[in-house]
Amino acid sequence: MNAEQALQMIDAVAAQLGEHFEAVEILASFPLEGGTQCIKRGRGNWYARQGMAHEFIGSQRGLEIAEQLSQPDDND
Repeated sequence: MNAEQALQMIDAVAAQLGEHFEAVEILASFPLEGGTQCIKRGRGNWYARQGMAHEFIGSQRGLEIAEQLSQPDDND
């Protein structure tokens, strides 16, 4: 898959989901030419999309912190 094909696929899926949901935000990555290509696309309420992205980032950080806190400290 090349970048244009990936972009078309993500756009089509975002449009389809956008018919049923108020806000859709899709983040996708794939290997391309020895690196990683990232595609970000969405539909609907821009403020809701921003809020969902921030909440996702925050929840991931929270999970990482909780995991670190649950591991025994080497100094104990």
